[in-house]
Amino acid sequence: MNAPAPHPSALDSATLAATLKAAGDALRVDILRSLARDTFSVAELCTMFDARQSTLSHHLKVLATAGLVEPQREGNTIFYRRPPLLDEAPLTQIREHIYAMVDALPPSPALQQAITRIRQFRAQQSQVFFARYGGHLQAHQELIADYDLYAEPTAALLDQLVTPAHTTALEIGPGEGQFLSELSRRFERVIALDTSTEMLEKCAEWIKREQLANVTLEAGDTQHALRQGFKADVIVMNMVLHHVPSPQDMLADCARLLNPGGLLIICDLCRHQQVWAREACGDLWLGFDAEDLSRWAEDAGLETGETLLIGVRNGFQIQVQHFTCPTDTASADNTTHRSSTASSM
Repeated sequence: MNAPAPHPSALDSATLAATLKAAGDALRVDILRSLARDTFSVAELCTMFDARQSTLSHHLKVLATAGLVEPQREGNTIFYRRPPLLDEAPLTQIREHIYAMVDALPPSPALQQAITRIRQFRAQQSQVFFARYGGHLQAHQELIADYDLYAEPTAALLDQLVTPAHTTALEIGPGEGQFLSELSRRFERVIALDTSTEMLEKCAEWIKREQLANVTLEAGDTQHALRQGFKADVIVMNMVLHHVPSPQDMLADCARLLNPGGLLIICDLCRHQQVWAREACGDLWLGFDAEDLSRWAEDAGLETGETLLIGVRNGFQIQVQHFTCPTDTASADNTTHRSSTASSM
């Protein structure tokens, strides 16, 4: 009689040893720590750790074989990230414990500075694009999707979800300002937040032309908004996240900016492999998987709502997702503390 096949979730000594061995190296521990809230390419990791590509590739292969990191293709570039842990298998629990121990280590100033430099470089890439092509932004965006195609479902979602208690809206990256008209009609107060002075100038022209008396402009990013003590009942990001240096941190910041019961609405590209969008549209990321957005939002303490998928031309697809800030303030405070700690990286 044949012995029964081992259960797929069963853990054997060789697998356990390989997993623990993968985490048993100081450089690999630092790699795991750097991936706590971000995704980096091999070239970025080489810069971060001042290491040769062959050295980094070896360590990444060991970590990937143990399931502690996974590759993610963005056009012609391979990025690495921590994989989502979606089951309760023994090996998954061991990986979770490894991540928890790595994240509990005091942040290394050198690693923190290296991550900051890479994020700043990414942000500069995006800002250079908007400084150069801000006057033609709409034409560039329409290579992928017309404004009406994503603005209408986002506005319809607002009509469905917004209540009289939602009085203040924040739009992050408002572009040339068209959607500010939709927000102005629905909220008592609207804040338009952007790091690009060129785009804020475009917004100011739109606000003046449309006579949007309840809209104010603010130069800066979400960290600036947090330092200023901003709070919003609704945050909207239309086709913005793929320009952001660290999308996961952006969602964590949004969770902290929302009042209890507040809404975060994200409209962005689904994952694709059309590399020309980087050059033509200044994209840092080639879209996102809906599951990743949900995981990042839930890690920040938000609750995931429904996802609407919109087909567009040239093979692109747009997703509209909404997330809710829980009304349990104690839970929100705990999550805020965790997000703030993780964001210190």
